[in-house]
Amino acid sequence: MKAPRLPRWLVKSVIVLTMLIVLAGICLVLFLKPYKDRAASMDLALISDSPGIAYKRLPQHLVDALVAAEDNRFFDHGGLDMKGICRASIVNLRTKSKAQGASTITQQLARQSFGLLDKTMDRKFVEAFLALRIEDNFNKKTILSKYLSLIYFGGGYYGIESAAGGYFDKGVEELSISEAATLAGVIKAPSMLELRKYPDRALKARNTVLARMADENYLTEDEATDLQSSSLLP
Repeated sequence: MKAPRLPRWLVKSVIVLTMLIVLAGICLVLFLKPYKDRAASMDLALISDSPGIAYKRLPQHLVDALVAAEDNRFFDHGGLDMKGICRASIVNLRTKSKAQGASTITQQLARQSFGLLDKTMDRKFVEAFLALRIEDNFNKKTILSKYLSLIYFGGGYYGIESAAGGYFDKGVEELSISEAATLAGVIKAPSMLELRKYPDRALKARNTVLARMADENYLTEDEATDLQSSSLLP
């Protein structure tokens, strides 16, 4: 028994749709090529030669706080968090704003290392391709250590070692969970969340990070609640 023939209009529609998809893919590749080429021309020695704190010196709760605050899928993605991008896009469309971002830690390292600081889509495309290159050339521990040695924590402190000593008079290894969450919390807006100038804002940011750590199962709900009641600075 012969299978029924598909209607001619349906066959034509499938062919046209397939051609349109292929054409759209070609156009997208051609559109993105200049950004990919620009990212490919950047010398990653700028990252490999930059100072980085030894990963073994970082307490696990500092890594947990940073990942919970900035990039909860850091150890799973390859430089870009596609789930985060989709989520942020949906939220921004609903609210008609650009309040939600989806930059990974790797993208932030690319941005800070190469001075990609202008707020344009061109920069975002280059940053994305550069993040993919960084992930191909460096392991996660190196990326984290380079990032933490570069990022600004407010108060004139660049890098985790400077911030730990400047704010808490401690070495990185000695940071408590609360202190680690505090430093992770100021990264989003270090000038607006500077601990000594804006302690109320910094406290709110720290408590948000502690709540995120509980959400990600780095802390229990009770542990997070207890730590949220602790003082911000010694």
